[in-house]
Amino acid sequence: MQGREIGLIGLGKMGKNIAIQMHNKKYNVIVWNRSKDPVHELEKMGIDSAETIEQMVGKLKPSRTVWVMLPSGDVTVEFITKLLEIMQKGDTVIDGSNSFYKESSMLYAKAKEKGIDYLDAGCSGGPSGALNGMSIMVGGDKEVFERYESLFRELSVNNGYLHTGKAGSGHFVKMAHNAIEYGMMQAIGEGLELIEAGPYKNDTDLVKVCRLWNNGSVIRGYLMELSERALAKDRHLSSIAPYVQDNGEGRYAVHTAIDYDIPLGIITDSLYTRFESRSDNKFQRRMLAALRHEFGGHDVKAEEK
Repeated sequence: MQGREIGLIGLGKMGKNIAIQMHNKKYNVIVWNRSKDPVHELEKMGIDSAETIEQMVGKLKPSRTVWVMLPSGDVTVEFITKLLEIMQKGDTVIDGSNSFYKESSMLYAKAKEKGIDYLDAGCSGGPSGALNGMSIMVGGDKEVFERYESLFRELSVNNGYLHTGKAGSGHFVKMAHNAIEYGMMQAIGEGLELIEAGPYKNDTDLVKVCRLWNNGSVIRGYLMELSERALAKDRHLSSIAPYVQDNGEGRYAVHTAIDYDIPLGIITDSLYTRFESRSDNKFQRRMLAALRHEFGGHDVKAEEK
């Protein structure tokens, strides 16, 4: 790494805050993003920018370091592949996306062919962590990790970074982390719904329950803190549609569990619950009702027009 100089591609909620944290830690950051609004916002803070990726790489002195913080999947593969065509031997790419670990291993091999170093860095902590200190899981060659250890230390909370092993392992561990997160979120939702619909629903304050649970209970933690925050804004969450998106990490985990014959019941169920939340047709339930009617003559409820 050339002094404290670094390029950063991708200024979404995480990427923009990482750039700000780097800037606050006295790194000379040069940013690039497809949409220009966040670029202009960072420019007002004194952060340098580039019009193109080529210009960004050109502004950096060898040995260059570029941190990529784009959505996982094709877009990350596309931009890192493009970077590898522009960068030179001795440069380094740090992939901070939530890429599938097999893609990370593939990108590492591509980089290696060109003499470019590659680290996959799974980042957890959300936008707040990106600004104030993350938990970072880093895969790649140990000597390359050691060269960048001070960077990871400065961007993480105390004891908040780890070299997890060879290339791909950082994103593999982050995949497992996010899969656990799916299951924990599902359990919190189910438990709170039990109180919300149960016999003491008119007496029990869910905001206070979450606050209580986050003080000394076995299930205390950041997700419980966020639950309290969300319910404090909207006690019955009536302004939020019951539509839950996913960013792919749960899918990666379920596919990988099948490859290794690992039972992932809770995590798989939490992923399928998200799928179900996005279905308006509910054909499966209609089929169940129809079959009960056909084999047992059980009543069906007519669809309201």
